[in-house]
Amino acid sequence: MPFEEFGGRQIRVKLFDDVTSGEFVVEFVDPAISASDSVVAVFNVDPGWSGARISISPKVKDVSAEFLLWALEAARRIMEGSAE
Repeated sequence: MPFEEFGGRQIRVKLFDDVTSGEFVVEFVDPAISASDSVVAVFNVDPGWSGARISISPKVKDVSAEFLLWALEAARRIMEGSAE
């Protein structure tokens, strides 16, 4: 499973296709918040980035704007790369 660095922490990045919805999903798991639950998920049914949506875990009280922007940029890079 790949990792990306944010703020000196290793954030686990889970990539998978959700067969029930047809979505490609990029989840970000921050071990400082939860060892196994995603903090932010970015998903899309179309290739590329234009139709992407974001979901923030209801288990998380809040997410910093800096983390959210970082996660969106990482998801965009991943999704645009998977559309090629």
